[in-house]
Amino acid sequence: MNSDATSQWPPPAKSTDSVRRKVVDVAAELMRGAPAAVGASSAPVFGGDSSDQSAMNLYLALLMDQLPVYARTLIDLESRVGEGSVEQNLIPAGLATIQFYCEILAAKVSVFTKPDQLVQLRQGLRSRDMGPQAGYTRVAAYLGEERRLGRIAADVDCDAAAQLLVGACLNYAFTKMLLDDVPPREPFVERAVRGLRLCP
Repeated sequence: MNSDATSQWPPPAKSTDSVRRKVVDVAAELMRGAPAAVGASSAPVFGGDSSDQSAMNLYLALLMDQLPVYARTLIDLESRVGEGSVEQNLIPAGLATIQFYCEILAAKVSVFTKPDQLVQLRQGLRSRDMGPQAGYTRVAAYLGEERRLGRIAADVDCDAAAQLLVGACLNYAFTKMLLDDVPPREPFVERAVRGLRLCP
């Protein structure tokens, strides 16, 4: 990936309806039973015992609820190119990443414990470019525009900086889920952004 790369998620339009539509489409595909990989069960995801069904239902419901909110924040980030402080512009994106993963991570881990469902979920998300890479692609695109304007250093690797920020926020959410012992969110994100050393 490069800093000029674009993703279909979030969409360039201000509306996040298409994000929700993609989640609905993934859910429908999984309910039909997406083609399984070699060696994986071909049973529909929503088949089997009720606990399996509950895990996938909960994850998809959370994704449908939380993903458009997250997408909206990243769309707003790109609208801030050339305005205000780059570091201050990145803070809402970091906080939104933490919030998104805090809401969905436990449910996602439950799906991960079922290999056949994980394979089918992976296929559904890949087919609509909805993997976690979409988040840092949008942050990298924002940084690339700010670099073009000379508002961050010319030698900043925008992809790496975006991955570091989003990865740190994902790790924060994971640590909170595992230990429930984390520093306050906003100071954490502020330090992570400063650590990127973006200024020229």
